[in-house]
Amino acid sequence: MKKRRTLAVVLAAAMTAGMLVGCTGGGVKTEQTAAPTAETAKQEEKTEAESGATEAAKEAENIVWAGWSGEEEASKDIFQRMMDTYRKDTGNEVTWVGWTWADTAQQLLIRTQGGEQLDIAQVDIGIFNTVANAGVLADLNEVMGADYLKENFQESALAVGNIDGKQYGMPWSMASISMVYNPTILKEAGWENVPATMEEFEKCLADVKALGGDVIPYAVSTKDATCAGDFMPWLWTFGGSLFNEDGSVAVDSEAAVSCVKWYQDMLSKGYIAMDTGRGEARQLFAQGKVAFYDDAVVAKGQAVSNGVSPDDVVKVCSAMERPVLKEGDQPQSTMWGHMLVIFKDSEHKEAATELAKTLVSDEIAMDYFKNNGMPPVTKSAMEKDEVKNDAYLNGFIKSTATARLEETARMTNASEVKSIVTEELQYALLGQKSAEQAVADMAARLNSL
Repeated sequence: MKKRRTLAVVLAAAMTAGMLVGCTGGGVKTEQTAAPTAETAKQEEKTEAESGATEAAKEAENIVWAGWSGEEEASKDIFQRMMDTYRKDTGNEVTWVGWTWADTAQQLLIRTQGGEQLDIAQVDIGIFNTVANAGVLADLNEVMGADYLKENFQESALAVGNIDGKQYGMPWSMASISMVYNPTILKEAGWENVPATMEEFEKCLADVKALGGDVIPYAVSTKDATCAGDFMPWLWTFGGSLFNEDGSVAVDSEAAVSCVKWYQDMLSKGYIAMDTGRGEARQLFAQGKVAFYDDAVVAKGQAVSNGVSPDDVVKVCSAMERPVLKEGDQPQSTMWGHMLVIFKDSEHKEAATELAKTLVSDEIAMDYFKNNGMPPVTKSAMEKDEVKNDAYLNGFIKSTATARLEETARMTNASEVKSIVTEELQYALLGQKSAEQAVADMAARLNSL
């Protein structure tokens, strides 16, 4: 094939030379426009061979993608499709490295500090600041181009991953962590509508408890970092906060004591349970053993992975606004979102960029949305009717309207803060401390950081 192609090039060049002679009225000598020599043909073949070698080398490029969602049963098949699409479209290889959400931030830093290959990673709002402040991320304005980012994403979504003008995170999915409930269980308990106030919520939990069986009325997180995450919006609901706007500790308050006492009361009545994390809550909820819990839009994926049709998910898994202390209060929720980051020491930034663009492409984004509930963030995907009219997503969109950034989201010591909150709340729930003592100790420990 290459010999034929070379011959064609020679003939084309000869014809061009003849035309030039005709146009110049014979002023140019024939020998000056002679066909390429055999040496030139060999050079062309060499160039083609080198080009082919370059393409082969590119196809052999292997990048490392890290995160946690690919480890979850609800997402494994989807992540496999993502990687298969990337391999098919680019010829590159991708290796997934995953941990639990709680371990991801630490493991990302350990891997970068240890000099292990790490090209692109999944982070969420809670992880992002810790990784960004380690100085290991590339500015995506330089890697991807600011024009690409502005053309494809809303400014509000980009702002979540922007620090001092540097775009360290590319939006992948944005929503809020909301209250999720099982409409079927609520109907069995006599509730056609979701509770809107704390008083109604407690009555609903009592009615669910009265159903008997092994159903947990409310699987609020009581362990690991997700415990502190669930505690914050309830603390806001009671009118408290962990910190003041100036960063000083504010948790030693009557509002915080009331919130902890409410937790204790819920446990004593059997409405909540100890040793429950986000992972356990998701699994039990998907099995129809939980009426309420707190989660992001990925709750849908767990239901689908347990055999529920994506179109029927809202019958057993829907989102609602968090009940308020009194009518007229603003429902509370924490802003949630996944981003993609590329590491500045990566030797495969271009390939990592191609993966990032694949992951937010309409095809992949809609697959992720349909099967796992992850709302797409590109302007093109958000305009699709399937997204705008989705009954499941609408509940999260409503909650997101009043969502707040988690208080630890921009803190470099966020993990330490969450550990303190979780430990002191557990002491109170286990009866080892009174609510007042747990809150006072929580404040003292936070002040010592």
